[in-house]
Amino acid sequence: MDCFSHPLIRLVLPFTLGMVGANCLMDSLNLSVLFVLCCLALAPTLLHVKSKQPQSKKVFGMWATALAFLLGMTLFTSKHERISQGIPVDSSFCQGTLTERPVEKAHSWALNLRQENGSHILLYIGKSRSTSPQTDSVQFASLHIGDTILAQIKYLTATNTCEDNTFAPYYDYLFHHDVTATAYCNAQHWDWKPSNLSFNPLSVAKELQERMHQIYDERGIKGEAGSIVEAMTIGRKTILAQHTRKAFTEAGVSHVLALSGFHVGVIVMLMQVFFFSSILPRKWKWGVNLLLIFTLWGYTAITGLSPSLVRATTMFSILMLCQTGSGTFMSLDSCALTFFTMLCINPFYLFDIGFQLSFLSVSGISLWSKSILESCPSSNTVIRMLWNIIFISLACTLFTTPLVAYHFGKAPIWSVVSNLAIIPFVYIIMWGSMLWWLSLGWIWGNGIILLLVEWAANLMNEIVHFISSSSMSTLEWKPGILLTTILYMCILFFTFFYTSRVKKAH
Repeated sequence: MDCFSHPLIRLVLPFTLGMVGANCLMDSLNLSVLFVLCCLALAPTLLHVKSKQPQSKKVFGMWATALAFLLGMTLFTSKHERISQGIPVDSSFCQGTLTERPVEKAHSWALNLRQENGSHILLYIGKSRSTSPQTDSVQFASLHIGDTILAQIKYLTATNTCEDNTFAPYYDYLFHHDVTATAYCNAQHWDWKPSNLSFNPLSVAKELQERMHQIYDERGIKGEAGSIVEAMTIGRKTILAQHTRKAFTEAGVSHVLALSGFHVGVIVMLMQVFFFSSILPRKWKWGVNLLLIFTLWGYTAITGLSPSLVRATTMFSILMLCQTGSGTFMSLDSCALTFFTMLCINPFYLFDIGFQLSFLSVSGISLWSKSILESCPSSNTVIRMLWNIIFISLACTLFTTPLVAYHFGKAPIWSVVSNLAIIPFVYIIMWGSMLWWLSLGWIWGNGIILLLVEWAANLMNEIVHFISSSSMSTLEWKPGILLTTILYMCILFFTFFYTSRVKKAH
């Protein structure tokens, strides 16, 4: 299979390279010049778009590639300049709207504030020495999303001008998440005003999440199993024990605890089974897919509108819209279109680790899924399903391990084994939780479902802890950017070699 036979991929590659180039050459780029160059490249591209001559098609391809490259540079530069303009001019005072619940640190409280231009400031307010910790907790708990925070700054650091190499990666991470500065103020030098809005979507979403937590708590889902169920279903990880987080990370299944593309994918599969999507005629799939999209966004809203889940829901929404047109859910072209659309929405997604891992996983599934099914030695439905699950997990692990090692300096050795071991329990927890919420009024049946969900969560937790306790659960390995690139080139070469052989054999 030749990926370059897909026209969208041939445009996405230069588009992405343009963004990478813009990030490397940001100090020497001018947005106006890039815009003019885009316009100059657009004209010959449009002139050759309808030509049927072979020579004109080659010229069109060259100009389209140049246009995609320049467009990537232009969008990234525009985003960078807009966020850079959000750095406060007055470093002694800041004002912003609270976008998340305050987070308690060792010596301060962290508040994420949105400014008028859309950029953010991460404000750290020192803990008071004159009041008790309980008084501080009550005060910050009274803050709501949408409230206005005013603070007299003691010191402020812009995230795009950090000269300390030790903290440079962290400040790059903050800047690519629209945080223009970090600031600190003393406990007595800040104030707040309640929100003037009668309806704040973020605040309502967080309140819904808290209400769902209360229902879980009232109905008896508590302890370690309860914290795992809440993390997997409503995205609430505040009560998750540190040793549990560490065990899931070392076992290579930390994605299970963070609402993301994995959970959205499971929900899509469950809803497709519920609506008999696979056997419906194509003319009905438009309505089913639109209903699925509304369901996904409703789920995203009631679980707090976390950035990773919003991104994953956007991705799957575009994929499902592509499916209604092409009939294929995860074709390379639909994945490329989704990738292109999301980078147009926010070019900084390119440097988000969750975004990178999501699309590497989806790309691995897209490239391998057809060949995996065709190479299955049995026609039995159950065997083919197990075959598909095992090798899809292998494909995802193959495509994500080098990047995980590059970013985190360690590669989970038992990732495939642990993923295969917990997949049945993930489905039981997700299915069971959905049925549990639907049967809240049926006390007897609701209790049985609760026992099943708790059993699955406890057993999954024990399996993960057993795997992570192995002395060889992770490999300490941090490849450089060059070695990581070479590894992905080898993976792609092996993928195309294997899939082409399977295609010829069938």
